[in-house]
Parts: sequence; C-alpha cells; structure tokens
Amino acid sequence: MPNAPYITEREVLGMFVEGLEQSTGLSWVESICTPPIESDQDSETYAWLGQSPQMSVLTGDKRFDQLRASKWAVDNVPYQGGLTIPKNHVLYDKTGQVRMRVDDLAGRTMAHWVSLVAPLLVNGESTACYDDQFFFDTDHSEGDSGTQSNDVSADISGYPVANAGTTTQPSAGEMIFSIMEGIEAILGFKDDKGEYVNEDKTEFLVAAGIPLLTNVLLALRAGKVDGGDSNLIMEQDSFRFRFAPTPRLNSWTTKFAVFATQGTQKPIIRQQRMPNNAGSGVDVNGIEFNTIWLDSEHCKKSNECLVSVETERAAAYGDWKKACLVTMA
Repeated sequence: MPNAPYITEREVLGMFVEGLEQSTGLSWVESICTPPIESDQDSETYAWLGQSPQMSVLTGDKRFDQLRASKWAVDNVPYQGGLTIPKNHVLYDKTGQVRMRVDDLAGRTMAHWVSLVAPLLVNGESTACYDDQFFFDTDHSEGDSGTQSNDVSADISGYPVANAGTTTQPSAGEMIFSIMEGIEAILGFKDDKGEYVNEDKTEFLVAAGIPLLTNVLLALRAGKVDGGDSNLIMEQDSFRFRFAPTPRLNSWTTKFAVFATQGTQKPIIRQQRMPNNAGSGVDVNGIEFNTIWLDSEHCKKSNECLVSVETERAAAYGDWKKACLVTMA
C-alpha cells in the first residue's frame, strides 16, 4: 500500500452508515406508510382487527363486543444494489467521489421504498386489499359500515367557478373543489361498528403526477378559492395540506389521491426483514452492507473494489379508509 492516506474498508462502512442515518427517504412516503414493521420470516400474516366499539349508555350488564378479524399475508422480497469502485479512486480520492457514491447508495436504499409504494397506488383500482375489494373501490363494506367508496368522481363542470379549466388542466378553483370531494369522502367513512373513523382528521396529503403540479400548488396556496360570486374562503387553520408531486404517478392524467396522515393506522404497510446473523456483512436495521476491498483477491486481479447493499422488505395495502382516489370528469 502507498504511504499516502487512502480510504479504508472501515471508513467506507462508516460513510454508508452515516448516509443511512442522514437519509429519511421521501417524506411523503413516510407520512402515508407505517414505520417499517420488523419481520423475522419469509412472510408475515397480519390479523386485521375491526374497530373498538363506541361507548354507549350502561343499562344492565356491561357489554363486550367481538372484534372482527381478517388475515392479510405480506411476503418479503430480496433486493440488492452494488457499486464497482476503481482501485485508483480508493487510493487517491482527492475530490470525494467515493464518499458521494456511497452516500448515493445509502440514500437510494432509503428512497427505495417509493418504488414499492407508488405502484401500489397506481394499481389501487385493480388490486385487492385486506377486505378482498380493490384498494380504491366503490363498494367497500365491513360489518355495519354500509357500502362506502374511496374511488370518487369530481364533476368539475358543476363547480361554481369563474375560471374554468379541463380535466387535465383544472383551474385552481376546480382543483380545490375536487380535493374537497376526496376529503369529504374520507371524513364520512365508517368502521365495522357503524361509527365515523376520520371525523377528527385535519391533516391531508395530496399525491399527484407532475402534470398536475402547477394546478395543485395554485389551489393549495390560494387564500380565496375562485368560487365566482360565492367568494369561498379557504380557512388554512381548518385543514393542513401537503402536496407530493411525483413522476411515478404521471399515468394519473385526470386523477390524484388524498390521504389522511394522522393516527397510527396508515394506508400503506411497510415490512422490513431483520437479520438472523447468517449474513457475512454488517447489518444496519435489516440492511446488510458488504465490501470487497483492497486486500481481496478480486481487487488484486481486477484493480477494483466492490460495495453492495442487500435487504428483504415489502410494501402492501393497509387501511383503505385513510385514502381516496379522485378522478376529475
């Protein structure tokens, strides 16, 4: 080895761990997903319980209701990513390229969740969730809830706005009225006991593709909605809105999703398999990091070092009552 300082295997591990700690992934994914649930096997089966009963007048004996139960299996899937780093960059990295690449690898490991979550949303109208209905569907029903829809249509031609747009380019007024269609649906959802489950929710996330970026931002930032003669004022202290534009939802040219973000039950479940100490690398919360470094036979033959990351995880549908798809028509 040369006398000049070079990047050691221990240092590159430290870079990766530091990168993981500093990266939070995409915040909108965090807000609609559970924290990663620790898994210790290939598949986890969740006992999806019904809601606790509402209090009622005590007459006679105390009442104890049974919880409705359904099962929902989520399989872990293995994922891996790796980098080839030329030996010379390890020995003489004066510009910090190795650190930047390792930081990128750590960041992508955390941001990987969005690649699992976004397809669930895109396919929500054709893929079943725990109640055997599509996640976004017009006929969810549990116990005494009645038939409920979290797949609604917003007829923008019927809104009292002075400035009209189209279903692919709605005006700010049409956009906010459409968002409120989704919120109205979410606030009205009932549980299997027939009780309203979201009436205390005041914080919402709007997720849409890039083509609707300007339209949503103009709507959510407007102090007064374009309501023609009605002069509808949007009270910003009544509800809090966040907007998540992502190209992964670009297929939604006339639609978007609204999510209630408060509470422990979330629209999406995340599952992270934890190690059984069988791996050869260093594990950080279920993420295994491996290196093949300067002293390895591979480096001596190929003049390159290798770093890789692998994990087993999954994302699946959770509580559909915290989500609503809105299609503008």
